Amino acid sequence: MVRKRLNNARVGVAPRTAIEDAILENIDGSKPLAEGITQVDPELRHEIIATAAYFIAEQRGFAPGHEEEDWYRAEAAVDRQLPRLLARD
Repeated sequence: MVRKRLNNARVGVAPRTAIEDAILENIDGSKPLAEGITQVDPELRHEIIATAAYFIAEQRGFAPGHEEEDWYRAEAAVDRQLPRLLARD
């Protein structure tokens, strides 16, 4: 997968709690996940990233002009944290 950088700027790290909240909000916690699941459906992944990007934007007061950066931060964080959260018992 190719990662796009904005004007060669480094994309910052997203706040962990915002990303975990986005993941958990989109995964039904009342149903146990099948053992060994390591990835999610692409549409669900997209929804999780969108939710995480919203939380990131919210934390910075929705200042305009940072939408792509929010998305890339959310995407990177979700890709880092999703496998760990899926592996939880």
